[in-house]
Amino acid sequence: MTALPLNRNEAPRAAAGTERFALLDGLRGIAAFAVILDHTPPNFLGELIPGRYLAVDFFFVLSGFVLAHAYGRRLEGGWSALSFMRARVIRLYPLYLAGLMIGVSLVLLGVVRGWDATPIGQVGVFVLFGLLFLPAPPIYDFGGGQLFPFNGPAWSLFFELVVNFIYGLIARFLNRWMLGVILVAGAVAVAFTEMRHQGVGGPGWLWSHFDAGLARVVFDFFAGVAIHRMRGAWKVPGIPAVIPVLAFVAVIMAPVPAEWRAGYDAAVAIVAMPLLVTLASQAKVAGWVESVCGTLGAMSYGVYVLHVPLLGLLYIVAAAASITLPGWGIVAAIVLMAGGAAAFLHHTYDAPMRRWLSRTLPGGASG
Repeated sequence: MTALPLNRNEAPRAAAGTERFALLDGLRGIAAFAVILDHTPPNFLGELIPGRYLAVDFFFVLSGFVLAHAYGRRLEGGWSALSFMRARVIRLYPLYLAGLMIGVSLVLLGVVRGWDATPIGQVGVFVLFGLLFLPAPPIYDFGGGQLFPFNGPAWSLFFELVVNFIYGLIARFLNRWMLGVILVAGAVAVAFTEMRHQGVGGPGWLWSHFDAGLARVVFDFFAGVAIHRMRGAWKVPGIPAVIPVLAFVAVIMAPVPAEWRAGYDAAVAIVAMPLLVTLASQAKVAGWVESVCGTLGAMSYGVYVLHVPLLGLLYIVAAAASITLPGWGIVAAIVLMAGGAAAFLHHTYDAPMRRWLSRTLPGGASG
């Protein structure tokens, strides 16, 4: 299970309000659709991309870069961590809530129909924690130890908010020495936890490897912050946009032997993904390619946060209609469903809900 793609509405802008990183938008969209393969039945597409879960590290590095660009100066100038978190919750919560409600509905349907023996009281406890954007307490068997059993990929959104809060608290004090210490300690933690949880592709979504999720998000996010800060100190030469795209695809498609997988994954998190974000941030695209990148970026968060509950819905509908879909057919169906739902909800639900939350939640004037 993988991590959070930021929405295009949070694409970073320069002080003049003109700079965008279009290729990063496109890569974010590609990665979000690749994540679908991590949750569908085994098929030739999944076998072709064995490292698809490594998108989590790309997303977290990208998040640090984007948020440092969009909010870094304000935080360094004294903007409060609570105001920053208000902005982040407004951005993430509406579609998170939509995915949660679909997942809860499917579980309740299973309880009512007798497919799921989970006591309704336990379901209620998990719903309460989910509504508060908190991981499910590891006191029941429901969910098999998942942090977010109604919508598994939400684990990364939780870790995203945790590291956002840490960044909001320390941004004004974050000098290069403190940043260096965080990165060195984070890299050691990533390597240690990847080796500790060998055989788990993209650890962090179960309570049993909570430590790995925390290590990955801390290192990756602050690596993104460091990349953004270094842009002012040195200039990375612009390169053709196709190079970062091909490099990203090569990284997640590499057929690494099982005994080397943990070391490879750690190296990707610590070296490859920060380098890819650095290179892609300097690559320029224009015309129809820029438009495609923008569309992919705009859809990425909705696709990510909705595809697992929609996949559960697809299974129920297919079973009710006595339809057996091949693996590639499930992938094609969920790509269309998640993409269509993301586009539809953006205009009819997500944007209006965010505007309502902006007016309703206290603390708006402090931003």
